[in-house]
Amino acid sequence: MILSGCSAVVRVAVKPFYEPAELSGGGEVVAGLPYRTDEEADEEKHRLNLFRPGTDGWPLLIFLHGGSLTDGDKDLRVGGYNIYGNLGRFYAARGIGVAIVNYRLQPEARWPDQVDDVAAALRWAHRHVHEYGGDGRVFLSGHSAGAWLAARLALDRDEMRSAGLEPEEVTGVILISGSAYDLVDQERWDSGRSQSWWAKRFDLETPGVDWREFASVIPKIEGDAPPVLLIHTTKEWPVVARQNRLLHQALAREGADSELFAVTTDSHRRMVLAMSRADKAISAKILDFVGQPGSSASIRSGGHP
Repeated sequence: MILSGCSAVVRVAVKPFYEPAELSGGGEVVAGLPYRTDEEADEEKHRLNLFRPGTDGWPLLIFLHGGSLTDGDKDLRVGGYNIYGNLGRFYAARGIGVAIVNYRLQPEARWPDQVDDVAAALRWAHRHVHEYGGDGRVFLSGHSAGAWLAARLALDRDEMRSAGLEPEEVTGVILISGSAYDLVDQERWDSGRSQSWWAKRFDLETPGVDWREFASVIPKIEGDAPPVLLIHTTKEWPVVARQNRLLHQALAREGADSELFAVTTDSHRRMVLAMSRADKAISAKILDFVGQPGSSASIRSGGHP
């Protein structure tokens, strides 16, 4: 399934692709931080793991796991390997703070609830990350379903403001192997994709509302969108490549800063593993994006792509 994120790693051999990352230089992990503490907060899902570098003055990368919007967890372990924790250690060791975020899952929650959770995590970051050494720059990122959630919030100015956020509070957006950016695109359905699978996730059964348009990201884009880095692999479903192209083109039409980067190695499910490897182009691209002038100070490369 297109939105099946790293929870699907259980179906592939992890060991050959997993490279352990060490959090060196005095960095630390603060696990289980609640980003919502109101009476309706979920004790398990409204929490994040913060990986902080050993020095102050760093940007924060908020990362959202994949899993079809129905599965996944910040503490995912496969065969003893801490998948998302490894990602956090990798970037924190290179001067980027990382928040691995849990969010409520379907069917108990609906997709607007999940977007609200991402907004709550973003609000928490701007209110509290300076207490841990962050400098206020926040990049919103995700893989697969997590990429859709990141895009659906960060690229909708009205959604941001209704959540008590300003669009400029997102410094940049990094979307890894996401899809569902344009659910109105007829070509995706002509190619044989099942609308019923997607409807289960996105149809709110609101009279007079086309769920495909309402849930899509592209209709919400305006010219003041934050810079966006879109990454996918040529070894995954063709519809993912098309959805990334469509989003990139829509951003360009609005005059927004967008870059589309296709890697020729790894699969949809292995992209998260590649993110925390110094010898992969995807990690080098992310480090470069976060470290661009005006975006971040000195970010250590830690290796070669």
